[in-house]
Amino acid sequence: MSTPEHANRAGITGTDGSGRALPPPFTPPLRSAAARRIVVPQKGSLRGALVTRDDKPRIVSYESNIERRVLLVLLARPDVIEVREQVEAVDYVDEDGVERKHWFDFLVTRRDGEKILVAVKDSKWVGRHPEFERNLPLIAARVPRTLADRVVLMTEVDATRDRVYDARLIHSARADRRPEQDRSVRELVDSLVGTTTIGNLVAASKLEGRGFRAVVRLIAQGVLRTIGLGRISYETQVVLASNEGDRP
Repeated sequence: MSTPEHANRAGITGTDGSGRALPPPFTPPLRSAAARRIVVPQKGSLRGALVTRDDKPRIVSYESNIERRVLLVLLARPDVIEVREQVEAVDYVDEDGVERKHWFDFLVTRRDGEKILVAVKDSKWVGRHPEFERNLPLIAARVPRTLADRVVLMTEVDATRDRVYDARLIHSARADRRPEQDRSVRELVDSLVGTTTIGNLVAASKLEGRGFRAVVRLIAQGVLRTIGLGRISYETQVVLASNEGDRP
């Protein structure tokens, strides 16, 4: 006789004894797509990885705390559909005429198809090495159009504590995989006129904490846009928005 446990092992979502839907079976994430192997030092630096929350989860590695923070912020953007790390090196000639290679930290693909190479640096390091910003246009000029459309520099200024807090919340909420709750809250949002608070939407949904996380996912999708500064909370004001986000 078939049981919910057997159905779940076979890759079929069933229900438990109380009639609640069982989560889908675990599927291991895709491996990192990095073109360069990350070297792990003995001490004094942060190395790690996280798993994306999209339809095809993949491991993305980072080599510093700033990279981790920037990565979370990039993945949380509604206009970003993919972030890859440590793509192929770019050959260039620096301002002193020396041939060099540069490895960009991330390659971002936007929903509109634009691809952006991101260099992540500590702002204090940039201040001590002004030649890096002078060389960046020289590097950009040598980037194959098949690889990326433009390059940008991001620092910890682009990944403030509040932005990282919201990005971590979005990353967590995306892991829930609760389409029925998303549909319920989306029906409320579709009739929204003007602004309201997340708390009002949660109260109307009667889903409590699950409703809050469903609203967070709608923000991540670009369906809702937050108004004002500060971290995402029940008091945050939101308004209907398009899926088109700001450029990184």
